[in-house]
Amino acid sequence: MAWVVLAVMVIAVGSFAVTRTEFLDVDEVRLVGLSTSLDQASVLEATSIQVGSPMVGIDLDEAVRRVAALPRVAGVEVERDWPGTVVVWIVERRAVVNAVAFDGRVAALDADGTVLEHLDDADPLLPTIRVDDVGRPGTRLSGLGSLLDAAQAVTPDLAAWIVALVPTGDGVRAELVGGAEADLGMGDDYRDEMRALATVLHRVELSCIVRIDVSVHDIPVVRRDDMHCS
Repeated sequence: MAWVVLAVMVIAVGSFAVTRTEFLDVDEVRLVGLSTSLDQASVLEATSIQVGSPMVGIDLDEAVRRVAALPRVAGVEVERDWPGTVVVWIVERRAVVNAVAFDGRVAALDADGTVLEHLDDADPLLPTIRVDDVGRPGTRLSGLGSLLDAAQAVTPDLAAWIVALVPTGDGVRAELVGGAEADLGMGDDYRDEMRALATVLHRVELSCIVRIDVSVHDIPVVRRDDMHCS
């Protein structure tokens, strides 16, 4: 019996020693899912996993928590790939809109209203919304549901017309090139309202127009003012 106990102890000690040898150290931390918008060095630093550290000593949950705290990370998984690789799977947040605050600060937001980063200038390829404050990167701005829905409904042909989308007591209003405004109201997803607006802009004589109301998208209303005629 003593020999059996001794043998088990020898095997256990040997197994532990093997896990602590350089053969089972971290040789590589592999990042999967990154694009140019997410800095590789920042993600590697966030994992806090060092090459050369024991594979068995890695705190996977802590690595997930730290990487998930990065503003541009929507989801993350971390797993061991024996014998010496740690794989970090990342789902990135994508910028879908510029947010411009009353004080002039600009930020890029994702579809949930999370602040991804502050910008020097608005991205010309994204629609713009006006907000009270842009907050810090990683902050999720509340109360933007209608604005974000309207922004995602902006088609490429309308993007050239719409300067910014602003909240109103009745829903959303679009500030248009030239100073006119379009009332979109409170839409379900704003696709119908955007189609109605596009129809007006492409088929109606635009001189002297100051306001377009497509809140009832089947019956657009155009208001003109001779004082604004060019």
